[in-house]
Amino acid sequence: MTETQRTWGLRALIAAMLLGLVAWLASCTEWAEVEVPTPARGEAARNRHYAAQALLRRLGTTVATPENLAQLPPAGATLLLTSWHWDIFPERAQRLRQWVEDGGQLVIFSDNLNQKQLKGWLPVRWLEPPRRQKPRDDEAADAEENEDSDEDDIEAAEPRQMAVLRRLKMPCHDTAEPDSVAPHYAGTARHYKLCGFIYSGWKLQPNGPALWSIDGRDGPLLLRVAKGRGTVTVIQPVGLLDNDRVLQSDNGLAAVAALQARRGSTVWFVTEEARPSLLAWLWQEAAAVVLLAAAALVLALWRGARRFGPLAALAATGRRSMAEQIAGTAQFLRKQGPEALLAAQIRALEAAARSHIRLYDTLDRGQRAAAIAKHTGQDAAALSSALDKSLARKRHDLPATLELLETARRLLVQKKAPHSSSSKKD
Repeated sequence: MTETQRTWGLRALIAAMLLGLVAWLASCTEWAEVEVPTPARGEAARNRHYAAQALLRRLGTTVATPENLAQLPPAGATLLLTSWHWDIFPERAQRLRQWVEDGGQLVIFSDNLNQKQLKGWLPVRWLEPPRRQKPRDDEAADAEENEDSDEDDIEAAEPRQMAVLRRLKMPCHDTAEPDSVAPHYAGTARHYKLCGFIYSGWKLQPNGPALWSIDGRDGPLLLRVAKGRGTVTVIQPVGLLDNDRVLQSDNGLAAVAALQARRGSTVWFVTEEARPSLLAWLWQEAAAVVLLAAAALVLALWRGARRFGPLAALAATGRRSMAEQIAGTAQFLRKQGPEALLAAQIRALEAAARSHIRLYDTLDRGQRAAAIAKHTGQDAAALSSALDKSLARKRHDLPATLELLETARRLLVQKKAPHSSSSKKD
């Protein structure tokens, strides 16, 4: 067998194995079509009662969806109250009760019956099923042999995971309007198939005669009782009005009956207690105060911030005119006398000398005069005489002395001050 024949034989073997694998997978695989629900989008994704509201609008009902229960519906309207925080203000419970007694139609789910603000005056109670006692061994054996156990026994015997799956499937229940109440729709009493989770064993009990109800195995699942001139309707099936359930079986018919919806009626859906944020509320209620406070804050930050220059512009430097100098000197002499002028001139010279002569204050008058003469080139003896404050001088000698002191001061000021390291030369 040649090399080419072996290569083709190997390829044929591999192809046969692949075909066999595909055939085996095809024989072990079953293809089936499964309906996958389309996820909600837009308003339907945000509003769990979007489908129910759309249904009511198609019937000619006016639907309102306020963000909170700050205001009650008009008299005679229907209020579906599912918010858990509607009673954050204590006075709302009294206002709600008065609204119902004046003709309002209140609709709530059975979970809300235990709210503190409602429990005291609602004409419906939600009774908890009696607790079962643990059976003895012989009774448990008899129960295992009994194949006619009811749904509660089956649910109790199932594992927890199976019970959860059963609830998620939302089984449908056969219900009907009892003969003791007038049917909501024209004609005889109607039978309903309601799909949804129902609390097993729990029972709605009215405090008075029921105006309307839909009964299940354990009693009323939907119940309406009079309260003053209004009514209170309680719904037990969980999520009966949700988007994914309201159109199943007869859920829509039961929802319309519970809400007493008809052409021209008004239904309010209060499902939350939304409030604007603190900043939005402040802007809405006190915009002027907020603006003034912001302006004050900006002004305070601007005044306290680091600046790039002085607080005020520096005045331009300049020399006084001769007339101003003479007038100022004459005024000083008139008020203080020549001795004060001489003392001021000596202080000015000594202030300039301290920045050029090391240890100037420790020198005596003669040494000071010599040091100043060294830096200015003036006569040391004349400077020593001029620095002597105790020397009696005549008036005509004062100008020469002042001129000598001022000349020495200016020469010192014009001369650059020495560094601390070179001041030892003095």
